[in-house]
Amino acid sequence: MPSPSRPRFSIAFLLAAVSICATTACSADSGPAHVASAPTASVAEPGPYGPRALASHPRELSNKPIAVGAGVVVTLPDDRSRLVAYDPATGAERWKSSVQSGYAEQAWPVGDDFIVSWGKLSPDGTDQSVVGEFVARLDGRTGKPVWSNRVIKGASRAGNIGFRPRAGVVLVTGASHYGWTTAALDLESGRTRWMKSDSVQTADDFDTGDFGGNYALIYKQLDSYADTGRLMRINPRKGVAMWTVPLRKAYGTTVYNVRNHVVVSRRGRDGGGTVLFLDGVTGKRVAEVHGEVRAEDGNIVVVASGTGVVAYDQSGTKRWEAAGTVVEAGRRGFSDGKTVYLLTGSKKEGMLSLVTLDARSGKQIASLTDQTEAELLGTINGFLIAESPYGRDGLIFAGKPHRS
Repeated sequence: MPSPSRPRFSIAFLLAAVSICATTACSADSGPAHVASAPTASVAEPGPYGPRALASHPRELSNKPIAVGAGVVVTLPDDRSRLVAYDPATGAERWKSSVQSGYAEQAWPVGDDFIVSWGKLSPDGTDQSVVGEFVARLDGRTGKPVWSNRVIKGASRAGNIGFRPRAGVVLVTGASHYGWTTAALDLESGRTRWMKSDSVQTADDFDTGDFGGNYALIYKQLDSYADTGRLMRINPRKGVAMWTVPLRKAYGTTVYNVRNHVVVSRRGRDGGGTVLFLDGVTGKRVAEVHGEVRAEDGNIVVVASGTGVVAYDQSGTKRWEAAGTVVEAGRRGFSDGKTVYLLTGSKKEGMLSLVTLDARSGKQIASLTDQTEAELLGTINGFLIAESPYGRDGLIFAGKPHRS
């Protein structure tokens, strides 16, 4: 999963403003449609929500966490050979991926499963016939592949593959010595719906991309230095653009989908920023506020400025304000729909504090002081998961024990 602590861009595709010619192909090793049953809830608070009051110290988790879902934390060991899933409550290993290969450092939860990518080589690295980038769906309960598809053929350029499941497909872009490839894979079967090989510009991924379950959002970056480009709403089944909105110069762009609206967070040279609220049907701007998006959960968008944080609804209407809660520039937070988690304070001035706010009212629930820099990854079954800034370890923040 892309790091939540740094600005993220969309997977950028070379899509025509009107349409893209779609060619259909079968996946390399595809399987039938898959529906995984819900996992058994862990201890602590049931459901996906994390702790509201935090224990005094986080628990360390060996290996780097890259995704949270299906009741487990998916981690990437130092040898990058297999993915390992842990129970966040006990630290017990739930499964280890059956395919031994070099994994990319990202994974996305889909229902009770995970979408992952890895580079495939022969055992001694000399068999060029299997060189390429695979995207696969793993069963979240067992780690076994449901389907896999070798999207990028030939030796890939390290770090130049991006993917994200949205609107019933997995959109993938990547580079090899043959050039750039863009593809849309069916989320259930892994089969290729359409593919285009061309000179495609690259960027990181959206935080969210679904629009009504039927459309996807693409940010086509035209100038990486000035960060100018076009935001497009497309039909992911065919690649047809529904509307296009030009975006002027900025120094960082992140796009979110919040119910029926699109939210665009753009960072300025001075560290400040502007947040645009667009109507999802037409692309027209309905509101604009100053600041930078730090968290969102599908209902609210939490925007930070130099004076505090403010939560807005999908159309840019203010819901609550937490004045004096200052988040360091560029630092991301997280909201699971019940609690907003923010790392406040300044790294230069000393230790950061992990603050929890009620997602509905903005009222502060708890604060855990003297925290090192961390990258918040997600919450599940009463736990907050974060990446440690040191080495490749993870941090698990549990709920504060209740006194009888």
